Amino acid sequence: MAATLYSIPPSHPALAAKLMLRRVGLEHRVIELPPGLHAAVVRARGFERGTVPALVIDGRRVQGSRAISRHLDELFPGVLFPTEPGQRARVAEAEEWGEREFQPVPRRIFRWILARDPEARAELARESKLPFAGLQARTTAPIARKFATAVGASEEQVRRDIATLPEQLERVDACIADGTIGGEEPNAADFQIATTVHALMRFPQLRPLIEGRPAADLARRVVGEPREVPVRVPDEWVDGART
Repeated sequence: MAATLYSIPPSHPALAAKLMLRRVGLEHRVIELPPGLHAAVVRARGFERGTVPALVIDGRRVQGSRAISRHLDELFPGVLFPTEPGQRARVAEAEEWGEREFQPVPRRIFRWILARDPEARAELARESKLPFAGLQARTTAPIARKFATAVGASEEQVRRDIATLPEQLERVDACIADGTIGGEEPNAADFQIATTVHALMRFPQLRPLIEGRPAADLARRVVGEPREVPVRVPDEWVDGART
């Protein structure tokens, strides 16, 4: 079975797909695309949308972390989802929330920062192993603004994302407490949610909101230790989330 996953380095949904592929034991190759140019490349590979993760398995194209988990479940039943119907329904519900509501939060925050901060764009270029990071930072502002607009990363929305982050984390902790996620063997919802928590912990200002919670332990166990990135949002936005 031949499998190829298209990704970009900062994408936490693509990271979720990588972890799911490892979990089911499917041999695959990963092609890391340059951020900003990835959309055109993915479409050129025959996908409907210019987004990652984008997976090709034996000629079939599957796009999006939740669609990938469903396809892998068809190929490897009982690995990413429990076989007991009630447990499966709870995992599926948590995964769906994780993709629809929780996954976009760090994406919007990071793209809002990228549209405004050249140092953040330089850091993204370095993480993506692109040459001439300083030049990339100076010349990619229009692209960064376009990608921020595409996901609704307005100032108002990002402020709301940060203000409501404690509520989102409470839901993650509740899913851990009731056994939906955080079990001995990670399921599809673990990968969906833990990678988002891990992405949020990379923001130095947001990490204190997460540390000490079961969600932080989940992110470390499923993904690993988050490496902080030198990016910032206004301090008062974070202060509002602490009150």
